[in-house]
Amino acid sequence: MKRVKGKSLCSLVCTAALFVTGCADTAPDPAEVASRAGASPTGSPGEQSGELDRPQSRDDSSAPSDSPEKSRRLPVTPGRSGDDGAASVTRPSGSTSGGDTGPRVTLVSYDAASRKAVVRHDDREPATALRKGDVVAGPPTKATPEGALFKVTGVRATDSRRTELTTAPASLADVLGSARAEGTVPVAPSDWTVDPLIKGLDVVRGLAGGGKATVTAGARKPLRMDFDAQVPMLGGKPWLARETKIGGFFEMAPEVSLSYDGRGTADASDATASIEVRGPYRAGWHLQGPVRAPRIAPRIPLALLAAYPVVMVGTVPVVVSLKLQLVLQVRVDGSLKVDVEQTTGGTMRIGTRYTKETGWKGDAHADGKPVGKGTAEVSGDGDLRMLLGPEASIGLYDAVGIDALFGPYLRVKADQPGLVSASGGRRQGKWSVNGGVTLEGSLFSRMPFTLLGIRPTPRLLFPLITEEWPIARGSLPPLR
Repeated sequence: MKRVKGKSLCSLVCTAALFVTGCADTAPDPAEVASRAGASPTGSPGEQSGELDRPQSRDDSSAPSDSPEKSRRLPVTPGRSGDDGAASVTRPSGSTSGGDTGPRVTLVSYDAASRKAVVRHDDREPATALRKGDVVAGPPTKATPEGALFKVTGVRATDSRRTELTTAPASLADVLGSARAEGTVPVAPSDWTVDPLIKGLDVVRGLAGGGKATVTAGARKPLRMDFDAQVPMLGGKPWLARETKIGGFFEMAPEVSLSYDGRGTADASDATASIEVRGPYRAGWHLQGPVRAPRIAPRIPLALLAAYPVVMVGTVPVVVSLKLQLVLQVRVDGSLKVDVEQTTGGTMRIGTRYTKETGWKGDAHADGKPVGKGTAEVSGDGDLRMLLGPEASIGLYDAVGIDALFGPYLRVKADQPGLVSASGGRRQGKWSVNGGVTLEGSLFSRMPFTLLGIRPTPRLLFPLITEEWPIARGSLPPLR
């Protein structure tokens, strides 16, 4: 268990990835993407024990078995960053897809913007061993923190051990060719770097202390962020912040799922592919005090997070970039006084998939339900919505692919009618607390191009997902 405390305030990214042929560039192309509705739920939310259960596996329609020619199946395993910079080199003319068919090299530096790279050779390899057309895939290193995937377009030996290269974007289809691969890799809590943006943010990796969360055998260890902060005021006096206390936590255990099937052919357009980030989550809120618009800031950045999990497909390192900004969004209409403590949990999935018949489609799902009993006391007249979740950017080799907002939320509503009804009697009011989750996203062309070299146009917007469920109800006494 490792705790991190810090301060700041900021923004976050959220979502991108490259899943097709040829995108080592890091800037998204705003004119390219395509969309699709989500599939059925996968998995169930954690219960009161605090476990984050693994989502149930499902058949992947993007990796059919009816290939016209039997494809060679490659293993998919978790990888790791390589401080030595050892890279996989694939020679398209080689007979083995998804494996090292070229010389042994170490990636010393790579600049996607200038399309230049420097490699160091094994003692047994001549400096001219690399040649035009070779495809190089490297894991995250100090020199290339987001990994690298490129095609060699020019070679210039500087000495007996080093070679300068000019490069062009490559795709995984260039490397994997006619082979097949399918697998899932968890993102460990230790893989994340976390930069707190508020005072008092507590980061817990794996098992949480004080009974905050328990993880049993077979369940994945989550990353958890707890906060207890003063609420920034808008247009109010500084001391009014003391009247309202707000806190909560967000907990997640994501995994990356990748599928590719070259269907035994050399034509990338005949291939099928999918990439997605999925997993269980839990979110909790504690709000106490008066809540009145416009005194509460509508958006409070809590932390910046980044991880670069490596999915090994055969000997090829596929680097997935995950960049998140955890935010608290508060929307208030009217005036309420609340004392609410609630927790919800469920599963989420967001990604993209390609077949020749359908083209690029979005793949998204989110669900949830109450966890534990919680408490709720509400009075006043108004509507409050508190969303706590990540703005995300998902990519391949740091090239932008998917931008998304995943937001579990809590809605508190109170309706206090006037003193008397039309008939002259006193009227009772009512209040309610609902839980919910929303997921919105879009796909840029960078990820599809990095995966298969096939770009969707224009930018693809995913259908908005919103689900809401009741938690508590009550009545308000008549006004006197």
